[in-house]
Amino acid sequence: MVNTAQIFLKKYLLEMCIFLCFILPPIGVFILLVVGCYHLHQAWKNGEGLSLTPGLFLLVCLFVSSIGASIVKGDQSYFLVTALILAYLGIYIKITRNGVRKTFLAFKWITIYGGVYFYCLYPFQEILISPTFQNYIAGTALIGTGSVAVKDYNRLIGSAYNPNFSVTLLLLGLSFLLSECLKNLRKANYLMTSIQAVITCIFVHAIILTGSRAGFLAMLVIFLLFLFRWKKSLTFILVVALGMNLRLILDWMPRNEHLLQSAGTRKEIWKNSFDLWKEHSLFGMTPMGFKEEYFHYFNEQIPHAHNLLLGMFTEYGALGGVAFLIVLLINLYKVIYLYFTKQNKYLDSFLLSLPVMLLTGIFDYVLFSPQVALMTIILMAYWDKYTARLPFRMSWILSIPKWSYRFFL
Repeated sequence: MVNTAQIFLKKYLLEMCIFLCFILPPIGVFILLVVGCYHLHQAWKNGEGLSLTPGLFLLVCLFVSSIGASIVKGDQSYFLVTALILAYLGIYIKITRNGVRKTFLAFKWITIYGGVYFYCLYPFQEILISPTFQNYIAGTALIGTGSVAVKDYNRLIGSAYNPNFSVTLLLLGLSFLLSECLKNLRKANYLMTSIQAVITCIFVHAIILTGSRAGFLAMLVIFLLFLFRWKKSLTFILVVALGMNLRLILDWMPRNEHLLQSAGTRKEIWKNSFDLWKEHSLFGMTPMGFKEEYFHYFNEQIPHAHNLLLGMFTEYGALGGVAFLIVLLINLYKVIYLYFTKQNKYLDSFLLSLPVMLLTGIFDYVLFSPQVALMTIILMAYWDKYTARLPFRMSWILSIPKWSYRFFL
């Protein structure tokens, strides 16, 4: 019995940790970080070689940058960020060395079920939102909203501590669910598609309940990508229809009455964050140092840059920011290559889910949450594993004109 339990734990530990990240976030995140550190130690101890992948390149650059920031600023507490990145690196290496199919399918469905779980928590949120020990363990306590009164808060938090983190995980679940819908539509399995359509409606309502404007717009983009993968001709019609009804979209957008005020606040934070980066241009100031530096210069309690690109540059300097842009371009190349060469196994899942971080990162910096960052690292690792054998050359681009018919079929 003990041996069976050990075998089961060893075989499904990663899946269990991902599951815990949705229902008991502190415990799930902590165990995942321990697993990452252990696996990195084992890889180092056994002298295992590493293939240079985009994700590995980015994490190593962030690791070096965090060390540089710690030395330059003379603050040893910044080395905690270095340790965190090492744990991320261990998780990344563990996934890229294992098979994709079993663990990726589990990751997809756990994320989908996690989104439904978030939605089911909403009727009880008034009780779960209070800052008690149990609620912090469950991830339902509200964090990061300043002076907002808890009793009057009605945005969906789920078990991610904040609606902006919750909406990112919901969008990931929605993207995976829509990829399953595409698979069943192509198989003409309309019964399963109908069931998944009902669950899709749950995700749509949950995303609207988060009150995230960026999440709402990201959801529209994901649906456009879904339609593009299913019926390309309908996509162009829908884009035209949306363009002609922008006012209606703004009316549907949650919290649209504060849109201009929020845009002005974001603009000010972005400007200040850019000025901070100029003061710490090479290595940045790590996620731990940003809030302190922002308060020092601008006398405001702002935890992060509220933009993915600015966040990478301010927290990890030019080293981390440029590495992020390089990885972004490489992955854009990979997506285009896979699309035009018809290597489409799992492509729908990645094509719909990968843009989530970029879309939510326009007006926020969701990687500030370790819970969201770990899900991103895991997704990135699966993607790099999936595309590991792609030839990185550009000669195929010359043949795009003869393949361009694929945009219309």
